[in-house]
Amino acid sequence: MEEKAAVSRVAMYITQGCLVVPIQVELHDELVLQIQEDILERVNKTGIKGVIIDVSGVAIIDSPLGRAISDTARVASLLGAKTVITGLRPGVVASLIDLDFDIRDVPTAVSLEEGFRMLAPVVASKEETEEAEEEIEAPEEGEEQEETAETDEDQEVEADEEENDRDEE
Repeated sequence: MEEKAAVSRVAMYITQGCLVVPIQVELHDELVLQIQEDILERVNKTGIKGVIIDVSGVAIIDSPLGRAISDTARVASLLGAKTVITGLRPGVVASLIDLDFDIRDVPTAVSLEEGFRMLAPVVASKEETEEAEEEIEAPEEGEEQEETAETDEDQEVEADEEENDRDEE
């Protein structure tokens, strides 16, 4: 019972529409299972659409731990959240390749910023998407008039150019 209490938790936070899980400790089986459980619980409770697991603070990920992270991403996707793993160090990547671990089905990014960019289309709120669609479908009156004015101006310039061409001939 004391061993379970000794399992530390990883702080998670939501920003830019994503659940960010910065792992800054060495991973062991119990901790990975706790992180996995916490991520899935948060995704299920909040309905969040993007998860970033940042492993930049982890020096070693062996095949079972890598598989657990990959499984977490797959299960989160079943709950409607796309997961990106960020911060994989070259040594970690090399060891995963040496172990024949296949991580191709989980998107990866070099940095948190790149992870946010990858998830941006997924985490855009429904409201933002609907607003953008409305703007595309029905421009405001001022915008429509400006476009017409530009078109008239363009036509006048073209007419002047044609007239100048005729004069030169």
